[in-house]
Amino acid sequence: MIDKDYAEAILLKLVSTWSGPGADMRAILDVATAELSAIGLEPAVNSELLAVYAHHGQGGVLFNGHLDTVPVGQAWTRKPEERDGPLLYGRGTADMKAGCAAMLAAARELMRKDVPFSVLFTTDEETTMRAAMTLQGTGLVKKAAAVVVGEPSDLAIIGSEKGILWFEVTTHGRSAHGSMPHLGDNAILKMMRVLAAFEPYTRPKNFLEEITVNIGAIDGGSKPNVVADLCSADLDVRYPPHLSRDEVMRMVESTIRVVGVPVDILIKHEVPAAQVNQNSDHIRRMKEIAGPDVRAVSYGTEMAFYAQSNPRCLVLGPGKPEMCHVPDEHVDVTQVPKAADIYARYAEALAPK
Repeated sequence: MIDKDYAEAILLKLVSTWSGPGADMRAILDVATAELSAIGLEPAVNSELLAVYAHHGQGGVLFNGHLDTVPVGQAWTRKPEERDGPLLYGRGTADMKAGCAAMLAAARELMRKDVPFSVLFTTDEETTMRAAMTLQGTGLVKKAAAVVVGEPSDLAIIGSEKGILWFEVTTHGRSAHGSMPHLGDNAILKMMRVLAAFEPYTRPKNFLEEITVNIGAIDGGSKPNVVADLCSADLDVRYPPHLSRDEVMRMVESTIRVVGVPVDILIKHEVPAAQVNQNSDHIRRMKEIAGPDVRAVSYGTEMAFYAQSNPRCLVLGPGKPEMCHVPDEHVDVTQVPKAADIYARYAEALAPK
């Protein structure tokens, strides 16, 4: 039986340890490593990737979570670690320390029952996903009976996620005195034309099936009295699994080409789209435990990399997806032991006979 008090206590411990931008990730790794050791495992820390791994037996399910968070941000009305009934507030509660806590609680139960499993916690999912990219081809991932990523899904199964391409688009101009703008060539005005061409992609009819573009940041010019000679914008492009990376690149390039403005394009970050077979055995087994629905999502997770080496992947975790990266992020703590129970039962179902 899952220890509900332990699940909540370890969640609080993880949430109270800051692991967002500027944090020394060794602190949160120390917390996770100590818990894994206390459970009876022998954790191994990869000091280069700042990730921790532990296993019990061979050939079991791999449970994966990330311990890092995004910045706190503004407009919060709740204090960190504030409780309101079953809701716990704070950055990282839903995304995704609740999932990590559930995996630790499940690990305790699986150790008691001597069921094979492994655990992998990373600390760079919100930035580079370098750990997932590096470890995807290792036996840890390839030989797992299944890989469960504990991102918030409201305890539903996720089998499909969109790919990610982050572009930096730069326009160039020619500076001049602000009182004589006609003598210059304004890079900001050029960028306005480029970004306007992407506006239709910000209003999809079906955001899961279409390419979407978010214009997330812009930087141009230096002073009001100087014509801007440089302007850059960051575009977050999401695409469904039925489209390829090359097709997305052609869309971006052709959209800009129609405008007729010369630009520099730099890819800053990319995560492949992922889609697993909904009729596969590992999905069927999880349906029997967690319910019949298998959903698609617009965001990306570390599953995108693991699925390239192991098709037996899925996402399932406590917390609502819409709580990711928002003010007043929170999780219903009663979902944590429920997730742990699902994880434990799933590991038992897929355990080598």
